Amino acid sequence: MNSKKWLIMMIGSAATAMVALASVVVVVDPYFHYHGPVEGLYYELNNERSQNDGIIKHFDYDAMIIGTSMAENFKTSELDELFGVNSIKVTFAGGTYKEQDDNIVNAIACNPDLKMVVRPLDYAYLLDDANRVRDDLGTYPAYLYDQNPFNDVNYIFNKEILFSICLPMIRDAKAGKAAGITSFDEYSNWMEGTEFGADVVLGDRTSYAEPEQIQPFVDEVKQMVYENITQNVVATAKANPDVQFYYYLTPYSVAWWGSQKELGTVDRFISAEEYAIELMLECDNIHLFSFNTEFDMTCDLNNYSDECHHGDWINSQILAWLYAGTDELTEANYKEYIALERKFYTTYDYDSLLTNTNTNSVRK
Repeated sequence: MNSKKWLIMMIGSAATAMVALASVVVVVDPYFHYHGPVEGLYYELNNERSQNDGIIKHFDYDAMIIGTSMAENFKTSELDELFGVNSIKVTFAGGTYKEQDDNIVNAIACNPDLKMVVRPLDYAYLLDDANRVRDDLGTYPAYLYDQNPFNDVNYIFNKEILFSICLPMIRDAKAGKAAGITSFDEYSNWMEGTEFGADVVLGDRTSYAEPEQIQPFVDEVKQMVYENITQNVVATAKANPDVQFYYYLTPYSVAWWGSQKELGTVDRFISAEEYAIELMLECDNIHLFSFNTEFDMTCDLNNYSDECHHGDWINSQILAWLYAGTDELTEANYKEYIALERKFYTTYDYDSLLTNTNTNSVRK
């Protein structure tokens, strides 16, 4: 009997300890799985795929910025001031059109006050499979996104979350650290220490070769664009006419276009873009923009840290352009825009980039 009582006591004690430890995670909730920030604690935003779902479900907002690393340098304070909104930023580095749309749908379902979405449409992802998700970025915390309470054990009994996040947050609070949360201006911003300029964009490239063959915009590729855009962009806009979607095609540098010309894909991409534009212009609540013909910007490699990624000053400029309606695409002007874009990037002297390199610079 003594052995049985001892065993029962040990099991009871272990269960009590487990519940106590789990309770710490539930109460502190650094990933906002159950609730928003707790008063008195400081929450560091540093894990997009673990924290964004909770931010979407439990924060107070009426506008959101979403997108890939192309959107990470946006400042919600600038969006709020321009448009008179209260916004969050929930970016997913490398996230596909499907991943972004899934989270927009989630936000609309969780927040009836949502009225505005700002989202860059990554140009290189136009030709994606409609259902592609990034399973190459580490283990995806699906248990934070689904409605299954039983797999929450992966969260509440996670020793790394308990000992590396929750307990230090409690210790910091007891030590007098000010409560709060990382600002959305700072969240996911990658500017610090990043180098910009022709040297870093072009690397060791010495020439641009002529393409071995031109890749046409064949029916199979057109079908991929149709499925990707209709499923992951247009359908959500049509289903939610009261939400205004400010979407734009990402302005990659002229060096990216040079690489595509070398691969023979410039015409394919521009034809895919034209078709995607036509599909999106069917929706009155999609305000569609493209800044690819802002040639002073795309041809200045001091704006870029690689062929695609631009500095935060360009994000600020884009918000101003969205507000002003600059470079908005309409039924009346998109054909002219496509013609200008095609002529410029198919005839540009890309080798001239190699004779006008600048030293690396850091822009902040």
